[in-house]
Amino acid sequence: MSAILADVEALTELRELIPRLHGTVARGSWLPGSLVTAATAESEPYCSHVEPMVAVVVAGEKRMALAGHEFRYGAGEYLVFSMELAVTARITRADPFLAAGVRLRPELIAELLLESPESAARDTPGPGAGVATADDDLLGALVRLLRLVERPRDFAILAPGVEREIHWRLLTGPLGGLVRQVGRADERFTIARRAARWLEDHYDRAIRVDDLARHAGVSVATLNRHFRAATLMSPVQYQKQLRLQEARIRLAAAPGDVAGVGHAVGYGSLSQFSREYRRLFGVPPSEDARRTRPPSA
Repeated sequence: MSAILADVEALTELRELIPRLHGTVARGSWLPGSLVTAATAESEPYCSHVEPMVAVVVAGEKRMALAGHEFRYGAGEYLVFSMELAVTARITRADPFLAAGVRLRPELIAELLLESPESAARDTPGPGAGVATADDDLLGALVRLLRLVERPRDFAILAPGVEREIHWRLLTGPLGGLVRQVGRADERFTIARRAARWLEDHYDRAIRVDDLARHAGVSVATLNRHFRAATLMSPVQYQKQLRLQEARIRLAAAPGDVAGVGHAVGYGSLSQFSREYRRLFGVPPSEDARRTRPPSA
């Protein structure tokens, strides 16, 4: 059997499994942080906070924006996140859109690196996300994992081995450098993660970069260099994205209070809030709030 034919067969089975599981399996109920996604319509840009994981698309297409950089991935492709990130995502083709995601476990990656030193090649610095084509080995392992979800007794015994295989396939694949970063105490990503988590907890506060650098235990220059390498943004730009994503969530609940929402997320100027909101989401907050307001009864 050719690799191409096997890929097609694996994708075909995944297209049957995911819709069936989507209606019966809650997020994370089969593996912590895992998910299956099925959608029949394209989406507007939406906010998402992701953790280290792999997301495999088996039908349709999705785009993820990070600091003006767009990652597009469709059927037979996967995206890896190597750190927690606040991103803007959009389903751009849903015929239907089907995907499955598995959380990456740092302790399992570290164990694999110890057992196979040749897989621990030196990494090239880069952002905390990347897209590649899924090969037959990775798709086959994902098929076996999702088959087990419907057999709970077998899942408890066999799933850990399949989860380990998925991590190994990723570690030895084209995005292995990103996966290795998850399992290592990499100084660059440790600093970036520490700063990003502080910003997520204090997104509505005015910050001084030198204060953030002291919190991360490094100089301003080191913080900026490592943070931008991991997120493609400066700390200030990342905080701005966090503010606007939180604003969009709040506007869905209070569509008539644009000024109040802008102030609540840290903006002192309504015009600046509206300008930056439109730059990220494509429409001003007042219009976006009207579009997302639920219909009257």
